[in-house]
Amino acid sequence: MAGSKKILLVEDDVMIRELYRTTLVNSQYIVDVAINSDEVFRKLQNFKPDLILLDIMLPGLSGLDILKELRTNPVHGCQKTDIIVLTNLAERSVTDSAIGNGADGYLIKSDILPADLPNIISSLDD
Repeated sequence: MAGSKKILLVEDDVMIRELYRTTLVNSQYIVDVAINSDEVFRKLQNFKPDLILLDIMLPGLSGLDILKELRTNPVHGCQKTDIIVLTNLAERSVTDSAIGNGADGYLIKSDILPADLPNIISSLDD
């Protein structure tokens, strides 16, 4: 079981965000959500996640820009936090860029069901 693993879910699509959040909460994760970079950086001042699920396509700064900031600026405390990028863009250049900028992996949203998330997350601990 997930125990008290803390997850920051960064997703601007209301339906996807709520499906993922509900699934994760029902699997005993502690979940906070953000819809843009301003919320991400504000929430990280008090919420210290074990994992960040980070959408690529966001209003304002993109997920890739947020990823770069989280990996390079120690003020956020996320240089070693697991970060999984969420995308519907199955383009190799996008996923290569995410991995090259410090993502620990990526998920193509159209390839997974919300119910798959707990198993995917638990596999990170293996």
